[in-house]
Amino acid sequence: MQIGTAFLAAEGSGANAFHRAALLHGQAGDTVLTRSLTGRLARGIRNRLIEELDRPENEILPYPLQRALVKNLTGLAETSGRPELLQLWAGQSANLTRFTNATAFLRQLVSEVSGV
Repeated sequence: MQIGTAFLAAEGSGANAFHRAALLHGQAGDTVLTRSLTGRLARGIRNRLIEELDRPENEILPYPLQRALVKNLTGLAETSGRPELLQLWAGQSANLTRFTNATAFLRQLVSEVSGV
């Protein structure tokens, strides 16, 4: 699992509740590389937003224009409780995320690495 993705699931990470839930409850097993969310290549959890924006007939604007366009949409989606229209960033092994507490995650990581 990528360390950054593990921290996204932690409370206080800045990720919204929908994003944390997707990481922790098995929805993160299907990730995809896309330019459709920001105009730059990034990996996210496949959802309706990515599927709609990644259609071949859609033009992807360069960064930061695409990011600004999508940000306006996702802000409304979050307020409306529509996680299928959110940017849900995740690494390739996001479905391995288990911790909601960053301190507990760090303690286990240190313990495993140091063999304690």
